[in-house]
Amino acid sequence: MAHSRACCVAVLALAVSPLFTFANDPPASKLSRSTPVTEAVRKTKAGVVAIRIPRQGDADMVGAGVIVDERGLIVTNRHVTAGQKQVNIRLHDGADLVGHVVLADCDLDLAIVRISTNKKLTALPLGPTDLMVGETVLAIGSPYGYDATVSRGIISAIDRQIKMPNDVVMAGLIQHDAPINPGHSGGPLVNINAEVIGINVAMRTGAQNIAFAINTNIVQSFLERYARQASGVKLNINCEEKVIAEVGDRQRVVVRNASAELKSGDEIRVVEDVKVANTFDIQRALWAKKPGQQVEVKVNRAGQELTVRLTLEASQGAGSVAVVSPESPAANSFATPPSVRTANDR
Repeated sequence: MAHSRACCVAVLALAVSPLFTFANDPPASKLSRSTPVTEAVRKTKAGVVAIRIPRQGDADMVGAGVIVDERGLIVTNRHVTAGQKQVNIRLHDGADLVGHVVLADCDLDLAIVRISTNKKLTALPLGPTDLMVGETVLAIGSPYGYDATVSRGIISAIDRQIKMPNDVVMAGLIQHDAPINPGHSGGPLVNINAEVIGINVAMRTGAQNIAFAINTNIVQSFLERYARQASGVKLNINCEEKVIAEVGDRQRVVVRNASAELKSGDEIRVVEDVKVANTFDIQRALWAKKPGQQVEVKVNRAGQELTVRLTLEASQGAGSVAVVSPESPAANSFATPPSVRTANDR
């Protein structure tokens, strides 16, 4: 019997001994609460706007948008704009502005809105498409009018295809499980590097956390289309995008065709004052320029930084003005099929 009691005491001592190992640990109040998620939110929240469309006799239709250029360019879903040419924009600091829809595409369900303000705007970088199933993502939007709401999830699948409420089939979508609700449409899907990897567009009706986002390949092509139309100029260079790392300053635009000023393999780092991470950055750096003007381009050539001056050429359709495309009925009407609905349809 004595032996049995001794064993019990020994077991008890082992069970409680871990309590004493924590005695010298720092108090919980001194531990950092900052995480990669909180850092990503901190870097992105000022670049997300709320978009509201007044409806007579009903609550405003609410969505979100992403600032993609500091001079006041916003990308969102076309269905968020509801076919309007003007929308109400609320910045992260609460300032209310009027936005003008300058380009919209029903098939892509994307729209571009321009605002004019003296405030310093925060543009969010468009990330590459080296997506990993299972990686952490954040959705930011205005669900039910609660602006700047953040939810977290993972990428569930890539290259999904769904039929939208306006009967258009959208392909190449990112499926994720970050909870989204009516009002998230047009807002960004962000990775842990604070890069925009998609624009939230729809959710599965009757399901839990099955959401879809338009990937940045499609978004970037749409933005470049507007930039070419708006500026009417181009740099006559052939480039490709490369991803060199998983974190940090990880995107590069590399020259493919040699010329008098550039060599194949040169990395374009800055055009005028715009830091270049993708081909859209090059195009947006040329706004307000004219054919025949020269622009300063900084490149990295085999580890050495060089500055060259390139002459702008007229792009196809030079002098044309980007306009709102022909509109079909709003894709967020209440007559939506039971499978998928847009993420600002209440």
